[in-house]
Formats: sequence, C-alpha cells, structure tokens
Amino acid sequence: MAQLCGKGVWLRYSHDLQRATEIATAIEAHYLLVKVGHGPYYFPETTRTMIQRVQSLGFHALAWVELTDYSPRESLKAIVESLSRGYEATVLLMKSAALTGEMVRPLVEALDNVEIPRQRLFLATPPMAYLPDRSVLETLAPLCQGGWMPLCFASWGMSSEQVVEQEIYHALSDLGPAWGKTPEVYPVLSPLGAPAAPLLLPEEFIPWVERIIHHGVHFFSVYHAAITEKALWQLLLPVSVPCRSTDEITAPQEEPEEVTPTEVLPQPIYITATVSDTVWGIISRYGMTKQQFWKWNGHLWDSRGLPRDGDYLQKGWRIRVR
Repeated sequence: MAQLCGKGVWLRYSHDLQRATEIATAIEAHYLLVKVGHGPYYFPETTRTMIQRVQSLGFHALAWVELTDYSPRESLKAIVESLSRGYEATVLLMKSAALTGEMVRPLVEALDNVEIPRQRLFLATPPMAYLPDRSVLETLAPLCQGGWMPLCFASWGMSSEQVVEQEIYHALSDLGPAWGKTPEVYPVLSPLGAPAAPLLLPEEFIPWVERIIHHGVHFFSVYHAAITEKALWQLLLPVSVPCRSTDEITAPQEEPEEVTPTEVLPQPIYITATVSDTVWGIISRYGMTKQQFWKWNGHLWDSRGLPRDGDYLQKGWRIRVR
C-alpha cells in the first residue's frame, strides 16, 4: 500500500460514524479508523458493514484492533479478516494493557503463517517509558512494517515536549533495530488529560499540535471521535500536511541523500496572552480582521460559556494570530 498521508479520525464504536464523519469533514481528514476487535473478540458485523459505509462516504478505511493481556493470539481473526475485507491497513493498538513480549509471541508466530503484507500492519503504543515491557514492542515491530503510531497523550502525565521530543523522536534511534530500519512515525493525538483529569481545553491541546507540526509529519490522527469536541476541530483544520509521493512501499533500501525542501507549507501561529493584552490590541498589532480573530479564537470563550467580549482576555490563553 502507499504511505499514509493526511489526517485520520479514530472510532471506538460504530455508532460514532456520524460524528467521526463530521470531524473528518471539518478538519479535512481522509481516513477513518474503525475498531474491528478487542482482545480475543472479533466484530464481524462491524467489520463487514463499516468498510462499505466509510468508503461510500468518500473516506479511506483503516481497521484497528486493541490488544489486551487476555489471549492476545485470539486477535488473529480480527486482523486477518479486516485485511481480507478490504481495509487498506490494520493498526495493532496497545494502549494500557500489561502485555509482555512473551505474551504476544504466539500472535506474531500465528501471523507469520498467514499471507499478510507486513506493510499493511501498523503498531500503536504509548511512548517507551510507559510500556510495561519494552520487549512487547520489539516483538511486534518486525511484523508491523507499515510504521509506528505513537500515542501522544497528555494522560501519560508528561508535557508535550517530554512526550513528543524525548520519548518519541529522540527514541527513534533505539527503535531502529526492532524494525530493521527507522520506522515511519504517524503520531496519534488525543484530548485525554492526565489520569482522572478532565479532557484538555483548547489552549492545553495547542502545544501538542504544535509539537507534531514541528516535525513535519505526513500523517497524524486523532483518538477518538466521541471525545474530540468542536472547539478542537478549529485547531486541527489549518494544520497543513505535506504529502510525499504515493509510490508503493518496497523493501528497505539505502537511505536517500538528504534533500532540502523547496516549499514550506504555512502553519498556524499562536501567541500567549499577557495581562495587558486586549482583543482589539491583538487585532490591530497583527493586522487581523475582527471576523478572522473570532473565527480562529472564539472557541476560547465558547468552551467556557463566556460571551465574546472584546475587553475580556485571560492571561495565558493561546491566541492564534496567523
């Protein structure tokens, strides 16, 4: 299959399809990720009907299976069936289960005995520091040659800089031996806050978006449709994703020479409001129209149930100015 390129939205349940479609349309995403299995349980009706519905709506359909510490080998059926039904790829998600490398080895051995292109399998896991057993990634990685979908969640209890920079991109050199190459990285964002904390507010979500923009990703996705509020859609829409060539992926080759990009896509620019800032002052300073300001930043007032008051601006708010 071709490399993933663009934006995606995850669905935990089939009844989330309408909302996922609304989100995908609003943020100009092209992929919907459908859950087809959980641990040993395979959802045949969902697998069969959802691909038809997703494709009829004009989206690319990816499947995902959540691996648990209960009979991980039994996830085989969901993985094989999703690919045979026509899903473009299947993601193996390990979110918080206490899995070990030995526990997933029977699944890997079973998949080795079936005809599945490894380029159509992706692995989604927490950062390395939050894996209960590092060997689980090392065992699954050779199978999932499509790439790594690291879960960039604030619920790990770390800042966006710690998670994205230290635990993901700085860890790539350590992951190379497991994949047999430096894996493609497709970050997964989520408004899930710290454990037992509310979902992230828009200004708390912005640094996570900015971190992945900094790395020039070619595909990222949002987990999941039911918890991604409208206030966040406005933050995801302007993120431009520079797509690579859609040539088919082949076996690992020699690293190409570094090429200097000839075009830099514009990305949103934010400032942090100070105690002396006002709405009208920011509009004047950055040459914006009043309509543009509220289109980009109105969610800060709306999400708190506040009237859009030109005099009220809270210190520390992240304000989009470009």
